Amino acid sequence: MTIEHQSTESGSMLHRLNPSLKLAGLIIITTAILIYPSWRFSGLLLLLTILGYKISNVPLDVSKKRIRFLVAFSALLFAFQVLMTANGTILFFIIPRYDFMGPFLPVTDFGVEKGFGMSLRFLLVVFSSMLFVSVTDPTLLAHSFTRLRIPYRYSFALVIALRFLPLFDMENKTVRMAQRSRGISISVRGMSRILRTIRYTFFPLLISALSRVDALSLSMDGRGFGHSRTRTYLRKSSWIALDSAVLVLLSTLLLTSILLTLGFLPQVSAII
Repeated sequence: MTIEHQSTESGSMLHRLNPSLKLAGLIIITTAILIYPSWRFSGLLLLLTILGYKISNVPLDVSKKRIRFLVAFSALLFAFQVLMTANGTILFFIIPRYDFMGPFLPVTDFGVEKGFGMSLRFLLVVFSSMLFVSVTDPTLLAHSFTRLRIPYRYSFALVIALRFLPLFDMENKTVRMAQRSRGISISVRGMSRILRTIRYTFFPLLISALSRVDALSLSMDGRGFGHSRTRTYLRKSSWIALDSAVLVLLSTLLLTSILLTLGFLPQVSAII
């Protein structure tokens, strides 16, 4: 049974970057697309993120069902944004005029642009987060936080969350296989079936999560976690010249998004 979207071992450029820098890059990219919500800008960053999957040898199609769900949900966001935005030049009506009725539900150029922007931003945030989890070692991330003078108790909270993500994913698969073996089908078509799925899937996962958290807390107490103000690490993160270069690029990206929003780069904003 495979565990999806966990840290992978590789010698790629993204794997060698400092973990704190990768987290800062994720925050900067998210902030940049919120500051300058252009669909071209978001689409360009999404293409670069997909290129990052290729560079780091992380398979993007590790879960085709999950990818299809993300794409379908982004299409739903696009349709909702188009229907809810009435500003702009009307391109056509979804329900045309018939005799004395209509037309209804106009589709405008501004609504289409806003819909593209919303969908691409959603995909960018999700795919960049998945890439961050795939190329970041939680142990090195904890050490990099400690070097930033962050108490290791707080850094380990994030590390434990990253460690438990693939574990809960595997537990979810185990629960679903157990339900199928008992003849219980999992379906999300209709509110009653959604509630039934939550009843037979969510509650077993919740009980499993609480039991694992309880076992983990007892294990950490038994090993003296938190007794000392400092702790040692078997593997340590480092800052290399590549990290400095990437930090300059990320700072430039954030500064560019701010300048584009303020209108100081009209020639660039005409393109992206």
